[in-house]
Amino acid sequence: MVDKTNLKAIMLVQQLEDKHWELWDDKTAIQAAREGNCRPLLEEVVTRLSSENIKVEEAYGIIHNKDTISVWNTEKMKNIDEPKANHVHFLFKFDKGASLQKLALAMGIESQYLEKLKSGRYGYDNCQAYLVHAKDDSKYQYSANEVTTILGEDYVSLYNRKMKSWIRGRAKKEAQETNLSVDWIIAEVLAGQLTKNQILLTDEYYKVYGQHKRKINEALDTAGERKSYKTVAELEAGKFKKTVIFVKADSGIGKTALSKKLIGLLQMVAIKFNQVWDFCVTASTNAFDEYNGQDILFLDDIRGDSLTVSDWLKLLDPYMISPISARYHNKLGSAKVIIITSTKHPFKFFENAKGVKGHLKMLVLGH
Repeated sequence: MVDKTNLKAIMLVQQLEDKHWELWDDKTAIQAAREGNCRPLLEEVVTRLSSENIKVEEAYGIIHNKDTISVWNTEKMKNIDEPKANHVHFLFKFDKGASLQKLALAMGIESQYLEKLKSGRYGYDNCQAYLVHAKDDSKYQYSANEVTTILGEDYVSLYNRKMKSWIRGRAKKEAQETNLSVDWIIAEVLAGQLTKNQILLTDEYYKVYGQHKRKINEALDTAGERKSYKTVAELEAGKFKKTVIFVKADSGIGKTALSKKLIGLLQMVAIKFNQVWDFCVTASTNAFDEYNGQDILFLDDIRGDSLTVSDWLKLLDPYMISPISARYHNKLGSAKVIIITSTKHPFKFFENAKGVKGHLKMLVLGH
């Protein structure tokens, strides 16, 4: 059913490539916007609306050319910011308004690029603020001088008049979003879709983590515990065999870099099978204190005496997963892939394990 509700205000959000303005025969104004001047394009949209008897009372526009989006980079194993395509935000307020379909036809664009304002007394005010991200300090802060005013109060004047209330609104919004975000983050953690590494390397997640550290860490512990037991069940069902990779090389050759590249490749393969594989890099002492069921265990430059021979045998057994000693409570050594780097040959490495007598060949040659 076609929605014929008259809209008193609307936000046009559109990229500046010609393919997004196919109904425009003359693309001169679009080219000007690509070159950094959105005034001709905003004026043309106002003219098109007026020609369809849609009276515009206020018209503001800005080019967003510094927006970014955070994406997970499997090669670098962290979130990185990538630039969004340049696009315009045009905000219009009407005398009597028109339906979404009529507005889209008048402007010569598809209706999906018109954003309805949220209901409530602050809907239009929020859109005015959004032109420069005034209420979103996590986003790039555009200058009020970058906003073009065609109709209505000059935006710089409007900005200076409203900025104090916008800052108060920003604080309120952040508090509300944090409460909503923590529930979402916990749900994603428990679903196995979000790792601690991603949380700490993503600005918006990190902000929430700082305010709800205990709750999120409890969720991570719970998810890790479940993942460990699922891994045990999969191993016992014969769905996989534990893989152990021992990288031996002199210092400075690139053992760590090679291992990290391998971890990235393993994570990319896991993604192809709709799985999220996390990894844990351990300390040389108390190696399992930070381990929490991650799929990949990276024992970088660990010493042979960091674990007892009993723990080494349990950890490296390709057919069994058993509790490994940790300071606070024993952990299940449930990694699917274990990578060990050392400057020593495996025989020399394991001969330093605590209680190794009689077990060295078993450790090096397998069970």
